[in-house]
Amino acid sequence: MKKAIPLFVVLVATLSVILYTRLRAQRLEAERPSGGSATVEGTQVDVVARLPARIESVKVNAGDRVKKGQLLVALDCAEPNARLAQAEAALRGAKVGLVAAKTTTLLAQQGVRGADSQLWMAQAAAKAAKAQKAAASVQRGAAERASKRVQEVHLAGAVSDQTLDKTESQLQGLDHQLAALDASIAAADARSAAAVSARQAAALKTKLSRVQIGGVEQKVNAAKAARKLALSAVAECTLMAPRDGYVLERNFEPGEVVLPGSRVLSLVDISTVEATFYLPNAELRAAEPGRAVTVRADTHGEQLFKGKVLHVGTEAEFTPRNVQTRKDRDRLVYAVRVVVPNPAALLRPGMPVEITIDGTEQGSP
Repeated sequence: MKKAIPLFVVLVATLSVILYTRLRAQRLEAERPSGGSATVEGTQVDVVARLPARIESVKVNAGDRVKKGQLLVALDCAEPNARLAQAEAALRGAKVGLVAAKTTTLLAQQGVRGADSQLWMAQAAAKAAKAQKAAASVQRGAAERASKRVQEVHLAGAVSDQTLDKTESQLQGLDHQLAALDASIAAADARSAAAVSARQAAALKTKLSRVQIGGVEQKVNAAKAARKLALSAVAECTLMAPRDGYVLERNFEPGEVVLPGSRVLSLVDISTVEATFYLPNAELRAAEPGRAVTVRADTHGEQLFKGKVLHVGTEAEFTPRNVQTRKDRDRLVYAVRVVVPNPAALLRPGMPVEITIDGTEQGSP
């Protein structure tokens, strides 16, 4: 009996220590601020080839830091460069054709104006000749009447033969003048008709040249589009860094042939990192987008990093089949994603961290 007493005391003491340890752990768990464990994630970007080509050179290695716009990979692009030269030559030819078509239009328009001038001059000449003919006709009428009177007087012997001859000569001269004016009017009318025909021909040439200009302009536009397409292909011959970051993977070497869609390099941007931890249902009210968080990484000891909640999951995960009791409801967890500025690049992808939501410590309101 005496031997059993010490054993009983030891057993009680042991049970007391175990109970105390569990109660203390439960109290510490209850006082623990809301948060959880997570793994750092960067923004991964793939540098992808869009052309089938042979790699000439790769300018970076895995782990290198790169800047946005930095040359990473050069491809052999003799064929795209040849297509670009061809497109530029076609564009120059189309532009020359456009200048020629516009010059033809100007010449045709000038022909229209010249025909208009010729028509105006011919019509003016015909109008002047007709006016002169009218005046000459009046003069001839007067001369004819005067000749008849002279002939009558001559028969009476009152005027000389010389006077009669002079009167008849004047009448004949007016007849010749009228005939010449008729010829002038006919010539002016002929010039007018020719000018009208010339104007119509020049107008048709103008219309045709304008149609040609439209066709050549379409050729110019097509040549510009071909040149733009060729320039786009040539631009794909050099793969540039799409953003700042580090080279995560180098998948091809110089001399290898890549196909469209081949992932030549993989970059990771860690200027801002993200991490996801899970909160139980009972602590979900502590998380809301924009709320400040504190991040601690074992690698950096007591150094703390500040971030904020980016997104809170809308659906529970690890859900039991039947959620009935309070204990079951507390087993529901929700994903909480946080974003953390990382200008010094101290947090790296894959690094384990502990995250706590600011303001959820024991005693916080």
